[in-house]
Amino acid sequence: MPEGLTEAVRKRVGPGGFSRYVTEAVARQFELDLLADLLAALEAEHGAVPEDLLAEAEAAWPDESEA
Repeated sequence: MPEGLTEAVRKRVGPGGFSRYVTEAVARQFELDLLADLLAALEAEHGAVPEDLLAEAEAAWPDESEA
């Protein structure tokens, strides 16, 4: 890990928090990787979600950052 990033994380989490922070970050990334694998498998089996259904879902659940 780059030294600058290590220092920034240590400064953010304080003494003794580095290992936990890194463990949680790796676990979160692993979950995202598994979701990407699931999406790829579902798309391979069923095809991509049609654009009109994606638009309908996006309209039903707008992004809070855009509100």
